[in-house]
Amino acid sequence: MEQCLRLPSLLNATLDDLKQGLTHGHFTSAQLVRTYAAGVAEVNHVAHAVIELNTEAEAIAQALDQERAKSGPRSALHGIPFLLKDNIVTLDQTTATCGSTALLGTIPPAEAGIVTILRKAGAIILGKANLSEFSGFRHTNASTGWSARGGQATGIFWPNMKASGSSTGSAACVGLGLAFASFGTETVSSIVTPSEKSCVVGFKPTLSVLPTDGVIPVSKRQDTMGYIARTVKDVAQLLDVLVQFDPRSSTHGQKTIYADSCHNSDFQGVRVGVVKYSEEEIAKHKADAFHEILGLLTQAGATILDNVELAGLKEYELLPEAMKTIVLETEMKADMEAYLASLTENPRGILTFENLINAIKSEHSEEYPSRNVDTMLRALHTSKESAEYLAMLQNQEYYTDRGGFEGAMDRCDCDVMIAPAGPLSLQGFAAIGGDPVMTVPMGFYPEETEVRREKPGAGLVLALLVWSQLLRVAHAFEQLSGAQKRAKPYLLPRTDLRDIVHPKGTDSKIG
Repeated sequence: MEQCLRLPSLLNATLDDLKQGLTHGHFTSAQLVRTYAAGVAEVNHVAHAVIELNTEAEAIAQALDQERAKSGPRSALHGIPFLLKDNIVTLDQTTATCGSTALLGTIPPAEAGIVTILRKAGAIILGKANLSEFSGFRHTNASTGWSARGGQATGIFWPNMKASGSSTGSAACVGLGLAFASFGTETVSSIVTPSEKSCVVGFKPTLSVLPTDGVIPVSKRQDTMGYIARTVKDVAQLLDVLVQFDPRSSTHGQKTIYADSCHNSDFQGVRVGVVKYSEEEIAKHKADAFHEILGLLTQAGATILDNVELAGLKEYELLPEAMKTIVLETEMKADMEAYLASLTENPRGILTFENLINAIKSEHSEEYPSRNVDTMLRALHTSKESAEYLAMLQNQEYYTDRGGFEGAMDRCDCDVMIAPAGPLSLQGFAAIGGDPVMTVPMGFYPEETEVRREKPGAGLVLALLVWSQLLRVAHAFEQLSGAQKRAKPYLLPRTDLRDIVHPKGTDSKIG
């Protein structure tokens, strides 16, 4: 009798698919690792989404397979491989340099807090994803998604498509099926924007929900750990496990129920605030799709509150650009120097921010001066004692509270706020306030749309949601749009699970 194996395609596999297959022995974690690694080898020379793979990943997977057989899984993430943005520190066979060759050989004192949580939950660190070097805070004259270590990451729906950043590779890897999910960080729109381009779900939780220690910083005040997956339910299930295994959490060791938010389709009484935005910042096709989904939410019972204003937004938009960036640039210098001082191995003796800039300039692979260091030079000349820095900190208190999302939600008594992705000022406000943000795919531009590198033909659109009820509304939004069922990258790995599990002779059903 032929064995019938149910093998999900890794391009669309959900956490439930992977858990079921591992539980029933249809495949092993070691086979998952081999499949993902084969996919990286097949497409990464074009996509440049991955910087390096963990050479120990398969051995770790084999040990976790044995543990599963002997004592069962530690969690829903047992034996599941993940990719990490290259600013998240690990002490394994991979390194973390924020994409820079100048920091090769440096070793921090400890792994990132999120890595410790993942390992305790039984997850596998598959490798490091490409990013905009130094999380997009190095140069002003080069494209996002480039790093000296990883090269130029590109979008997945069109050759040479702009993929955005800074968590460029983290989003592209999920969109290409090179990992079930990946971790990134967001300072301003660093998870939101690349997730939009790859038609995947990007989640930046509230600032303190996930640990940010062990991250090569831009600003400890604003850097937020987040992650990217294919569905909202996957995001919710991941959050359940991460919080359960986080020793800082009040629910440490307990099972939480964020995933239950994805089972409730009753929208009676849910108040959805639509953030007022400039029509000029949103393409017509995107705005039309957004309003169509709002109509479906209304039919499902939600109350839609149009044109909700953020009291401080106009003031923020009128600020000089130097004022908008002064806090992050000032804190990048101070926080990066603190990180450099903490290193246990620092072969080039890079101890100051100026040392780092000079090291970048001297490295041929860093492509200086064609890729400049102007953002870093601005940061070099900042001070936490400057009047400009202190004034902007005071402004940010207003943007965080009454002038931002929290104040708007209080005034309108809404459960969640939503807007089409695009306006960077909205994303900047959410970042300043430490507010949770989730991107949800909404559709594509029409096929006849002119293809440009800056506005690619894939034309992915999404919703940006903030605050409570986020998971519930995001899941409904995702189900109503159905965008992911139509999203197929132009570049795909040839190898799938069936090719690794049983390449010949077995009746394997690919889900």
